[in-house]
Amino acid sequence: MEKFGEKIGITRSSVCKLESGENNPSEQTIKLICKEYKINKDWLLTGEGEMYDIPEDETAAIVSDLLEEETPFYDLILGIVKSYQKLDPKSQETLDGLIQMLLGNMKREG
Repeated sequence: MEKFGEKIGITRSSVCKLESGENNPSEQTIKLICKEYKINKDWLLTGEGEMYDIPEDETAAIVSDLLEEETPFYDLILGIVKSYQKLDPKSQETLDGLIQMLLGNMKREG
């Protein structure tokens, strides 16, 4: 219960009250649960439909899996994205060109 509460930003006692039926979840709590666990809101509220929000394409599924839990890889990707955002436009353009060249090389070799 404590880990569940931490992941969605509510206290252990709030989780206990939700679990016991003493309190109903707020709209915000429902949104947090759905976002954190990739749960379909309609399913959570009504029990109908698919339990999980299913990504629309393979790339989205891969990204979703990578970002599901904080891992060293997650931290690395997040650090790269934050660093990229801090670059000036000219530096971003230069880096984009390098990345395109590397991707082109990988496709030819792969």
